[in-house]
Amino acid sequence: MRVGGLAIVFVALAMPWFDLPSLSDEQAVPNIRRTPVVEVFEKTHGAVVNISSTKTVQVSRGSSPFDWFFEDFQSMIGPRTRRYKSTSVGSGFVVHENGYIITNAHVVDRTTDIRITLDDRTTYQATIVAQDRDQDLALLKIDAHKPLPVIGLGDSDDLMIGETVIAIGNPLGYQHTLTTGVISATRRDLELSEERTGRHRVYAGLIQTDAGINPGNSGGPLLNVLGELIGINTAIRGDAQNIGFAIPVNQLRTLLPVLVQEKQKNLFTLGLRVDGARRITHLETGSPAARAGLRLGDVLTRMDGHTIRSDFDFYIRMLDHRPGQVVVLDTQRAGTEQSARVRLQEPPRPDGAKLALGKLGMTLSLLTPSAARKLGLSASTGLVIAAVQPGGPAHHEGIEAGDILTILGRFSVSTLEEVGLILADVRPREQVYIRILRLEEGVFYRYHTRLVLRDD
Repeated sequence: MRVGGLAIVFVALAMPWFDLPSLSDEQAVPNIRRTPVVEVFEKTHGAVVNISSTKTVQVSRGSSPFDWFFEDFQSMIGPRTRRYKSTSVGSGFVVHENGYIITNAHVVDRTTDIRITLDDRTTYQATIVAQDRDQDLALLKIDAHKPLPVIGLGDSDDLMIGETVIAIGNPLGYQHTLTTGVISATRRDLELSEERTGRHRVYAGLIQTDAGINPGNSGGPLLNVLGELIGINTAIRGDAQNIGFAIPVNQLRTLLPVLVQEKQKNLFTLGLRVDGARRITHLETGSPAARAGLRLGDVLTRMDGHTIRSDFDFYIRMLDHRPGQVVVLDTQRAGTEQSARVRLQEPPRPDGAKLALGKLGMTLSLLTPSAARKLGLSASTGLVIAAVQPGGPAHHEGIEAGDILTILGRFSVSTLEEVGLILADVRPREQVYIRILRLEEGVFYRYHTRLVLRDD
């Protein structure tokens, strides 16, 4: 009894050291529980999306550099060559209120049907605006018909080893799962190889973290305790525990304006470029922007009444315009407000059919609505490869007549004009990425490769 009594006294005397709040205090207890991690989740989870996609593919084991990445982990099991149909799950996040979403390129690679589920459980069909497989990033678009919450971009150049990080995603389909960890290392390089092509690919400068991430987290945000995006979760080591990798956000900052600007260039001619400070750094003589009175050094502040926050914000908003439309651009010039009305001009249209035949060795034709309906596809799915020249680049890579070309370079294509605009910028002997949809035994599956362009 004495020992028990001493113990009771000891615990009673020790309690004031912790200065715990009374359970009846309705203010103190919630404030202690509301940690920075809680606040980050409340601030950002509305911008994290679930990405589900259906794909029917024929794979050779080891043919993909992402065999041990999230989306292709199933291909490590079973026969060396097989065809299967599956629904894969990944993550992404809204980067612009107009419905633009960032994810990994391998999340949407070789997919037929891409669906985005928002935090409120509404689901939308998504299209691929642009992708860069070398950096494993893709930009998607949904038409939500309302402004969407976004995640702000942070800075990955000042990361500290040991600082707390937060991952939000959809591991194994469990929507909006949060895990925490620390930054284990920075500037990690991963070298992967494709068995089929022998091509080696290096993913440089990745963030290593021990935050719990699993298949389905791929493409989701890695955040700091301020709720800023510092990375995009990309890979795990399948033969280890607590070793995950994320693409630094500054790689995204660099790539996004390039992808969006290239897509914009295919839609219309504006004639200017801006930097991260929204300053006009390039102005083409005689372009619509120059004719409207804009000058080098002008700083963009608003477009059609919307505040322009960054170069990426400007280019994204421009994607929603078409040739012939008038855009009102407000700028600051030497401390003075200026306003210019710019009429967008249709760019020159290279002969896409001629370039595809000459550079790729394939004859392309439109996928008509009636033909698309018979196949169960949309007419905007791609272009039909009507014929393949013997001995040409397409023939060497196994492309066949009847295949449907869906992606050329970084962009999806459904018109000969889009093909022409892309191929016009690709020089002889360069490689160009293509993705096709092939119907075999009544089943569609995806096939992707790189063609070396001919000299003619």
